[in-house]
Amino acid sequence: LMVAAVLQMIIPKKPEGGLSAVGGNSAYTYYKPGSETYATLEKKFCGQDIAQLQAALNIEGEPLPLLWTADFIPADGKEPGTTDYVVGELNCSCVGI
Repeated sequence: LMVAAVLQMIIPKKPEGGLSAVGGNSAYTYYKPGSETYATLEKKFCGQDIAQLQAALNIEGEPLPLLWTADFIPADGKEPGTTDYVVGELNCSCVGI
């Protein structure tokens, strides 16, 4: 969960009773900025990925939405036991809170 360029919370959701985490069938965990669990993701996303996304969307120099989220898809990392994250969706018109 972001407010402009400031991370407010990382909220992973895991499906309960099926393969999809859509429709409220999920277990949510809330991590504050600076959490060791997602330190690498936070540093990379806030430090470089946002600027790369803005460039890809041709909105460099434009203000970020006031309230928005990025949904990530986890993937096996290059090193055994690591996880890479790919942005699967950006939400700024219907942020579920």
